[in-house]
Amino acid sequence: MTTPPNHPCPQERRLTRFIRRVGECNDTPSLIVIIAADAAYLRLCRSIVDPAAEPNSEFAETLVRVCRDNGVNPDRLKETLTPAARALGIVQPSRAAADYYQLLGVRSRANAQEIKKAFRRKAVEVHPDANAELAGSGRRFVELNDAYRTLRDPALRHHYDINRQHRLRWHEHPKGSLPADRSPPVFWWYVCGLIFIFMLLLLTD
Repeated sequence: MTTPPNHPCPQERRLTRFIRRVGECNDTPSLIVIIAADAAYLRLCRSIVDPAAEPNSEFAETLVRVCRDNGVNPDRLKETLTPAARALGIVQPSRAAADYYQLLGVRSRANAQEIKKAFRRKAVEVHPDANAELAGSGRRFVELNDAYRTLRDPALRHHYDINRQHRLRWHEHPKGSLPADRSPPVFWWYVCGLIFIFMLLLLTD
């Protein structure tokens, strides 16, 4: 039995709700809270930010259609979600951006002023307008800006540091690749841990 044309499928309805919730957020920290509290939103966020991780080949078409119906630019949506996805660690380590501290050339304990100074210095070096002939300068500047936006915000930096430590421990003590049927427990372990962290943050405000 096929779904009637005038009745969106469950995936479309879920995606529509998610996109509307994203549009209601004024900043990345509030977006993180919304995404971390809902396992379905975590999966949707990852699928949008990292399309290669989405096993459903029809998801891209559904995303474009839902974005069009809601007046949202898919690229802009991905750009909005990327800092939250990186801070939450829901992008696979193999696809994640380079270490933000290494990108900026600062210590992991660098203060806000050091981070700002390093960003300005690096931005001049890789900005496309100043280095049009430098291969990949546009991509490098986007990564640099992403790093700066994350590390300059105390809340984003806190979550990024937590997930960075998880990644470092993973590389230091490799356990081997988990089979596909073992991925849900690991996924839920991260989700529960993140929800616990957010609850602590909300209680201490």
